[in-house]
Amino acid sequence: MKAMVLRGTSLTVEDIPRPSPGPGQVLAKVLASGICGSDLHQAKHWKEMMDATARSGGSAFDAANLEKGVVMGHEFVAEIVETAPGEERWKPGTRVTSVPRLPVSDSPQGAVGIGYSSDHSGAYSEYVLMGSALLLEVPDSIPDKIAATTEPSAVGLHAVRSAEMRSGEHALVMGAGPIGLMTLLWLKKEGVKHVTVTEFREERRSLAERLGADLVINPAEENVTDLITTKVGGRPPVVFEAVGVVGTIQQSMELVAPSGRVIVVGVCMVPDTISPMVGVTKRLRVEFVLGYSPEEYAESLAALADGTINTAPMVTRSVTIDELPDIFASLADPKDCKVVVIPSA
Repeated sequence: MKAMVLRGTSLTVEDIPRPSPGPGQVLAKVLASGICGSDLHQAKHWKEMMDATARSGGSAFDAANLEKGVVMGHEFVAEIVETAPGEERWKPGTRVTSVPRLPVSDSPQGAVGIGYSSDHSGAYSEYVLMGSALLLEVPDSIPDKIAATTEPSAVGLHAVRSAEMRSGEHALVMGAGPIGLMTLLWLKKEGVKHVTVTEFREERRSLAERLGADLVINPAEENVTDLITTKVGGRPPVVFEAVGVVGTIQQSMELVAPSGRVIVVGVCMVPDTISPMVGVTKRLRVEFVLGYSPEEYAESLAALADGTINTAPMVTRSVTIDELPDIFASLADPKDCKVVVIPSA
């Protein structure tokens, strides 16, 4: 099968063996797979990500080998084509998605992350193995490209739930990339009446307005604190940092109201610094969040199905596997938000 393989920092399209499902697994044909910011980070900063994960005591990259290579891709929808013995309840032709975890008998953790293993391909390929116990059937009402946004939507949901928004509070989302916009969508779905979004790029500011932001600010041209204070009535009690570059955590600490909460959902790939005195003086809660629960993943899929979360405006382009290496090199283009890979195209 065709797949894009990452070795070190090199991306190549290759023909690799098509896998067969083992115990507790199904083989599925990839219908659509989203490009995630963490994939872009992985392609550029793979060793740094592995080192940081190891220092934190995590195991996300234990199954990854820099020399052997990895087929990334963990945001996807696929169609079942083959099941392992005992998994016949899942019929070929069924569209499914799932939390990107694959049960593997020889793994110390009992499973590996789909898209983070050298021995099991992720969804930047024509076929992918999935864990049958985690499968969720995709309703007919959800197009493939939208179903592929279930995973990042769940990330936004988890960030919002972590903030524990209170009645009457307003929020600021820093950054209108895919995760910032997913956070915006869930804040509005959860009933937050006023959400401000800051974003440097014009195209993404327009997208934030289209997706329901009440106030959109270009921080290069306007004073964020003054504008929010004037138009909303005070500093935001909750700030979501969804940029992930040097200095944005400190900025979010300065922008948030005293006794406020900063939810860090962006990932800065290089060392950063903050002023602890700002946090102490303002009595801040700063929380770093990651991923989602299986229940939040299922809730995300249900919201896409009933239309209460609409990610369609975010999907700005679809590409083939052959185009992937060039796309990875060009995704700094502000005209793109969420790019989806269609392997069969």
